[in-house]
Amino acid sequence: MPASMPPTDDTTERLALPPAMLSRLAASDLIGRGSVNVISIKAVRRWAGDWWDQKRTDVWTYVERKLNEHLDRADLRGRVSEDDFLIATHNDQGLSAQAASIRILEDVLTHLLGAAELKDIGVRSVIGVEASGIVCRTIDPSVVLAARARRDSERSPFRVEMDDSDDMRRTPVAFTTSGGAALRVDFALEHVIGLRRNITTAIRVEPIVTHLGTGRSISGRAITKLADKDIAFIDEATLRYGAAFAKAAQGNDRPDLVLPASFRTLGTQRGRDLLTGTSGLSLALLRGGVMIELVDVTRGTPAGRLLEVVGLLKALTRGVVARVPPDKEAFKHLRDARLAGLTLDACDLGGPAEKIAADIMAFGREARGLAPMVSLQGLPQEGYFAAAETAGLSHASLRAVHPYAARAAA
Repeated sequence: MPASMPPTDDTTERLALPPAMLSRLAASDLIGRGSVNVISIKAVRRWAGDWWDQKRTDVWTYVERKLNEHLDRADLRGRVSEDDFLIATHNDQGLSAQAASIRILEDVLTHLLGAAELKDIGVRSVIGVEASGIVCRTIDPSVVLAARARRDSERSPFRVEMDDSDDMRRTPVAFTTSGGAALRVDFALEHVIGLRRNITTAIRVEPIVTHLGTGRSISGRAITKLADKDIAFIDEATLRYGAAFAKAAQGNDRPDLVLPASFRTLGTQRGRDLLTGTSGLSLALLRGGVMIELVDVTRGTPAGRLLEVVGLLKALTRGVVARVPPDKEAFKHLRDARLAGLTLDACDLGGPAEKIAADIMAFGREARGLAPMVSLQGLPQEGYFAAAETAGLSHASLRAVHPYAARAAA
């Protein structure tokens, strides 16, 4: 059986593979998508000690059972050394693929050792393929474990690289509208959870707009009724705040960063220049991990113009998400837009529970096949995640709560 080769440096190592498995990986795009990982049961082997030769067949059998339990039939899996198993997932990539690998290893360690200690969770991401094997890089399982959290916190994937003082300098922002209203804009991060693996696959910036005179928050749909100049101010402030997190969103093993902005702003050349001209949002960073969420797509949005603007934004960013109202007519001109995602915001849901459930199910039906990510966002409680899954949605997220405001309230 092939064995692990010694590391060539501090960050990568080589692992030999059987020719058939190596050929399948080389002929696919799975490595490029961050869908291939290697899990290690070295901790089990250490525990077995001198008994390993007698116990290893039973251990391997149990690992293979867990692989079959968690993976799809088309996924590639197999033992590649005495204590290494390769996993290649077709429908998961990046953090989702790593989360699947870690979940399998946790199950194995818990069953065989009684607990899955962080130090024993050995997972490597496959980052390249060579003539005789693969190139791997060890991942930090604590990053993936933190990404399981459904709300933002100091341990969130983006927060670990963010200086608290820098964050607090960027929020809040206050301004007076053209109509004379004094508004304040706070920003918070919302974890977008992939329901398949229960892992954060994207983090979106949520502007929280408050009327200073009354202290009341203004809903997303109410914000769209402001003048173009006022909306553009909020969009610009959102881009500036989001720019602080752009570097943390780069690569297949990091959540994407979703920045909401108005179609009315980004539909203009000035608005798109603002996107690429914001400090910290270089074209490379935008394309590497930043998605734009158009927040005001409705049945009245001109179909031809929408397709044109989405195409322009796709050339500048990682992808475009459209927030749509619970209105069947709003979906008709989205079929040719090739959007990365569609999302329904909880602030657009109202009425009795039966109506809310019906709107969620209708959203799932209408959005099916229009985008890879179909999400229900801004939810008031986790109970709605089950409704999202029942409706066939791929993602859901809880309403953003600013961590500093929550800390002050406590």
